[in-house]
Amino acid sequence: MYKRFFCVATLFAIAAQLAACSKPAEEVKQPVVVETTAQTEETEEVFPHEPMDFDGHLFYVIVDQENVNTLDIEDFDITEENGEVLNDAVFRRNLEVSERFNVKFGSYHSTNITADVDKVVKAGTNDYDAFMPRLMNAATIATNGYAHELTGLKYLSLDKPWWDVNTTHDLSIGNMLYIIAGDIFYKHYDGTPMMLFNKRIITDFNLENPYELVYNNEWTIDKFNEMAKAATHDLNGDGKMDKDNDLYGLSTQADYLTSMLNGCGVKFVEKDENDFPYSAINTEKAVTVIDKILEHYANYSWCIHRDAAAASLSQFWVFPNGHSLFFWSLARFINLGLRDMEDEFGILPIPKYESKQSRYYHTLNNWHAYTYVLPITTPADEIDRTAYISDALAYYGRKYILPAYYDICLTRKYVRDNESSAMLDIIFTSTVYDLGTVFNFGTFVYHLEQLIQKNSIQLASAYAKLEKRINKDIDKIIETFIELKK
Repeated sequence: MYKRFFCVATLFAIAAQLAACSKPAEEVKQPVVVETTAQTEETEEVFPHEPMDFDGHLFYVIVDQENVNTLDIEDFDITEENGEVLNDAVFRRNLEVSERFNVKFGSYHSTNITADVDKVVKAGTNDYDAFMPRLMNAATIATNGYAHELTGLKYLSLDKPWWDVNTTHDLSIGNMLYIIAGDIFYKHYDGTPMMLFNKRIITDFNLENPYELVYNNEWTIDKFNEMAKAATHDLNGDGKMDKDNDLYGLSTQADYLTSMLNGCGVKFVEKDENDFPYSAINTEKAVTVIDKILEHYANYSWCIHRDAAAASLSQFWVFPNGHSLFFWSLARFINLGLRDMEDEFGILPIPKYESKQSRYYHTLNNWHAYTYVLPITTPADEIDRTAYISDALAYYGRKYILPAYYDICLTRKYVRDNESSAMLDIIFTSTVYDLGTVFNFGTFVYHLEQLIQKNSIQLASAYAKLEKRINKDIDKIIETFIELKK
């Protein structure tokens, strides 16, 4: 049995440990346990379906491969154990599913998955059992009408913990669902945002313990701004800030904007009582949050922005070298660029808007997070088989792959303290999807990302410029989904 993913006891134990080190026990509040639709005390689930034999069926998938950022899923290419933790976990998952249900696996890696899916569907062929696109491409596939509606499939247990239930809540339109994600592959978690911090800089500038801020429900965007500003220094005294010689409060990139807005409880698109989307960004709160985000940009005097500085630069050029207090990150960046970082670092949730906000929000990244889609071309007499095998892969993925990814790779191999493990519990159980970002209605999200790189967002005027296009795109997707349901 692996360490339970949602271990509330761990949070309390860590709070007690912090209290012993820094404050009298009675002064430290109990940690805030975030309740979301995904967070439950997990018990040992039994696979919910009667055993089936699929007579050696080759379960063949098409995988979204993006070479610039080394994004790919190689789960079905693994043929043996090699001693590497994730490789061996995936191998054992595949082996158990294969032997239990008499099924084989294969995959095709596409560098243009939307075009390849388009060809397959228009040809009317049944070449693939499933698509594994990144979130941004899953939206295109669904909009084109190439995805199978998932609610009500007999063997797809979308209410079970091996699927991210927040996809079923956030990504449905008119109670129709075409995109899901979960423990069927660990790449789903790779695209989850978080805030990293440098422990040495916290000590050097006598700043508050960030973990205590989380436990005391004081980790807000105002506190984040305050600490980032306090840490920023012109270390070499030449009167200007540069990435090699000075210290920034924050290093980040364009994706950060949506993550911080959603983290403060602001969405580009909400849904009405009929589960249909509507534009929700042009509000007083959204203006306030954007102003707070612009506050820590402040003409880049205490924030360094990768995309604004130079698009070719790696996102890791400041934080690993000890030149920023905070780093807006994704889970995959820990493995990709921080394993050899000399300074100790910790992990935090994306800050809340204010303490009374009921939960944290962590937006799955459109570019990096993977999703799962079933083809519209799957014949009616085969969809049960596809759903069954998909459910089995996710179920046994939770049994083998998730503990390897979470317990071993993140909490032991790369992450360097027990407190960060508790933070990951919060982060991975508070996922959120914003339809405005996923479907990029009116290209509004991209437009705001461009504006923030210029340190200037007048939300009302920016929205007015694209309002008609946003609403037109929303109406189009509603019409598309309704038509698909017929």
